[in-house]
Amino acid sequence: MEPPVAAGTLDRRLFNVSKLVEFGYDDRSRQDIPLIVTRTAGTRTTAPDPVAAAGVPVDRHLPSVRGETVRAKKDVAGRLWSALRSAPGVHGLAAGISRVALDGPVRASLDRSVPQVGAPAAWQAGHTGQGATVAVLDTGIDPTHPDLADAVVGSRDFTGSESGATDRAGHGTHVASIITGSGAASGGRYAGVAPDARLLNGKVLGDHGGGLESDVIAGMEWAVAEGADAVNLSLGSSFPSDGTEALDEAVNRLSAASDVLFVVSAGNSGPAQGSIASPGAADAALTVGAVSARDELAEFSSRGPRLGDSAIKPDITAPGVDIVAARADGSDRGTPVDDRYTSLSGTSMAAPHVAGVAAILAGQRPELGGEDLKSILMGTAVPGDGLTVYAQGAGRVDAARAVGQGVYAQPATVSNGIARWPHQDDTPIERTVTYRNVTDAPVTLALAVDVRGPSGAAAPAAMFTMDSSQVTVPARGSAPVRLVTDTSVSAPDGVYGGVLVATGPDGRAVRTPVGVVREVESYDVTMTFLDHDGEPTANYLSTLTDLANPTAHHPYDPSGSVVVRLPKGQYCLSASIQTGSRGEDRFLDTLVSEPTVPVVGDMALTFDAREGKQFGAIVDRPATQRVLTDVGFGRQTAWGGSSEILSGWDMAHLRVRPSATRAPDDEFEFRVRTTLAAPDGSGGVHPYLYNIQWSGYGRVPADLTPRVRDRELAVVHTELAATGADKKVGKDNPLVAFPTPARITEYFTPDIPWHREWVQYGPDDPEWPEAGLYTSTPRTFHLGQRVTERWYAGVFGPAFPVRDTWVGRKENTIAAQPPLFVDQAPDRFGRSRVDGFRATLYRDGQRIGESDDGYFDVPADPATYRLEVESTRSTVELSTRVSSAWTFRSEHVAVEDPKGPASPLPVMAIRFAPKLDDHNRAPAGSRFSFPIYVQRQEGARHGTLTNVTVQASYDDGATWGPVPLSGEGLNRTAHLMHPTGQGFVSLKASATDSAGNGVEQTIIRAYAVE
Repeated sequence: MEPPVAAGTLDRRLFNVSKLVEFGYDDRSRQDIPLIVTRTAGTRTTAPDPVAAAGVPVDRHLPSVRGETVRAKKDVAGRLWSALRSAPGVHGLAAGISRVALDGPVRASLDRSVPQVGAPAAWQAGHTGQGATVAVLDTGIDPTHPDLADAVVGSRDFTGSESGATDRAGHGTHVASIITGSGAASGGRYAGVAPDARLLNGKVLGDHGGGLESDVIAGMEWAVAEGADAVNLSLGSSFPSDGTEALDEAVNRLSAASDVLFVVSAGNSGPAQGSIASPGAADAALTVGAVSARDELAEFSSRGPRLGDSAIKPDITAPGVDIVAARADGSDRGTPVDDRYTSLSGTSMAAPHVAGVAAILAGQRPELGGEDLKSILMGTAVPGDGLTVYAQGAGRVDAARAVGQGVYAQPATVSNGIARWPHQDDTPIERTVTYRNVTDAPVTLALAVDVRGPSGAAAPAAMFTMDSSQVTVPARGSAPVRLVTDTSVSAPDGVYGGVLVATGPDGRAVRTPVGVVREVESYDVTMTFLDHDGEPTANYLSTLTDLANPTAHHPYDPSGSVVVRLPKGQYCLSASIQTGSRGEDRFLDTLVSEPTVPVVGDMALTFDAREGKQFGAIVDRPATQRVLTDVGFGRQTAWGGSSEILSGWDMAHLRVRPSATRAPDDEFEFRVRTTLAAPDGSGGVHPYLYNIQWSGYGRVPADLTPRVRDRELAVVHTELAATGADKKVGKDNPLVAFPTPARITEYFTPDIPWHREWVQYGPDDPEWPEAGLYTSTPRTFHLGQRVTERWYAGVFGPAFPVRDTWVGRKENTIAAQPPLFVDQAPDRFGRSRVDGFRATLYRDGQRIGESDDGYFDVPADPATYRLEVESTRSTVELSTRVSSAWTFRSEHVAVEDPKGPASPLPVMAIRFAPKLDDHNRAPAGSRFSFPIYVQRQEGARHGTLTNVTVQASYDDGATWGPVPLSGEGLNRTAHLMHPTGQGFVSLKASATDSAGNGVEQTIIRAYAVE
């Protein structure tokens, strides 16, 4: 069958539209979709290769995962999918194909920290990493940095960056110097963990810090082939993993086929439990969490247990907070200390500390393989107080202990998985732990188990037992110990974690993390999903959200019947059942929401798509075409809230099934928000729209099309001005647009917020918007209120409405994305299709650089900046070129939340509000006065306005003349004398304030005269 999501043959991310947009994989951002197609091991078939049959070239072969990357152009994606399916109308993949996955993005997630991990003690013993090689798979390495001189012995770029393998992002250089930096540029102060180790530089992340999973896999294969002893991966995906993703599989296979140790950052998704992502979720990976200088677990450090089987992850920790290390030339990542060093935090910084210690061990004992290195590092780690093994693994890495350790245990971790409830008949779990002795004398170890239960109390003595209280490991030999975990003993249910401790006569201990989950009272819930023909279907998605705990389950089985194991309690269920596929003649989708599903015993539930109903509203005037529709479910829980919202155009394929259960009215809401239009029979619509929102509380009601009267609605008269010939303006739906100029009557459900938008389409490409205008804050209309709104009334120019930080600074990055094509309303922002955009930044008169995305890395020190932006467009005859230059002072801006907004900079715009006709024209050959006002970005420190000037041009900017102004403060009036004849007025303006902030802006063809 064809399982979307949890069955595993199709990557769930391919169906997550919001994530695809976030990744930059939407239609507007790129014209292809990157995929990893995995082959079935040992499969032979005489059928044509499906990828080749679709005419899609293979981009790269990935032997470690039996796969290959393809870049499927979106116009042939349907053909590729047809080829990858086993047969038309049959659910499944073609012979020889085991999985189709998104080639998803991955991100780059010393002076005190090196002593913290015990490296100086290892150096004193003569162990500096000499003879060992570590591959750094990252954003590249700056080989010109004094700390890394002669360290890099091999390089390869897997990203196709113009800069080659050199580091422009600054992440890889920082990581590399933590491993093996000499500290030459700091007099030795910022030396790395293994200063004599060699480096392989594999650039798998581009110059902006992002990359593809396939690039990482190719880099891993290259590092193994080049003979690396350890591979550092300070990167990862953004989804928790159960250890079976492509990156996880590559780590496991390459580890099994070689002696390489893969050291992987745990990720920065803490403090959430179960947040370990790929490739840190791989069994073979040495997964590294982050601690502070005081060995306190960093809040951002991702935690276990691992998704799915509750295995112990991470494996170990290392310093990862405020780490000072090498700064790549030209990079201002982090908080620069000086020209050569910068400070960064993250598990990305923790992993190279461990990789450096691994290099020390590999140089000391070249006969050890990756599994041996992992066992020694974990067995000698220092545990943090009050932390479970699911937060810290074995503890913080300790090089001093590691280099002196003669005995170690394998496996390095004992994860016993989940024991099902009830427990009186549980079968004991037997695991063998083998102790290996690399010294020339036998060692007797005293054995003890220290495991804690869900409350932190010690586990019952009978729960974890060994076949002996001590074991003697012969010289250069090994000895097994049988560890039995018996979850049938009387004990609280929940998560158990701790260590098996083996202590030698010298007091040295080998610590092996041990864990098991004693399942709480749980039951089997059997769910069957029937399609619109009444047949069990593979085409469904389902989520069960625990109302008492922040956990969710996503059961799936391609048979259409799935059994999910749930703890006793109450759940909210949401599901989608589909028949057919988008683009097919028949496509239906039924949404299901059950507010309260009590689980008190084994139970069976059936969800029938045929019970779904159409939804919307019945209004007074004919209005049958849905323009835009949102349908959503919201459920309050003991720990917060859970919601789901679907948006689309007419959504005629969508049905909603009334609920069979209910919740208190204040804990569940079903909401429909829709805009309705009336087709006029000639391809257009009548000049009125209904904007309706209604809710059902406690459950999804049986009546999904309530009657709404005009007298119950607020009325808004909307005027749409023309910006050129043959322009249409409508909602974000090209099927419902009005030729301009137009006057529309709109009806609104009163007393609720509405985000307003009108999008413009042109005759050359009627389905692709030329421009869009949007309210920066929602508007609320009241019953009986009559409102007139005017849209697309020039002058179109820069604006700073309240909502976002349009030009701001975060740490040492200035971001400039001001809306440049906004009509005269003060509460709107706009977007436009442009021919070109350029942003240039100057610092104290010196040009820093040019950017096509508006982002600049700058020094921390205070300075005067001049930011220039310019954009041109040809699809609209007004505001064909808009430029603006802002002057302001700025210095380093510290932020508490790296994901939070930037701090606003003191920029302003000069807004023009002439009274123009419906075609944005003013009368020629006459005096013409109109208001202007200065709009300042909210949240920044502005001075008192000291000067405002305006100039006008009637020859598209070839010549300019001054414009008299009257008034004072932020609001002035401009007085022009228009020439006779048809043409355009261009405007140039400037303003300064007492704080030294200034703006100069030019708008060519601001409005027409006739």
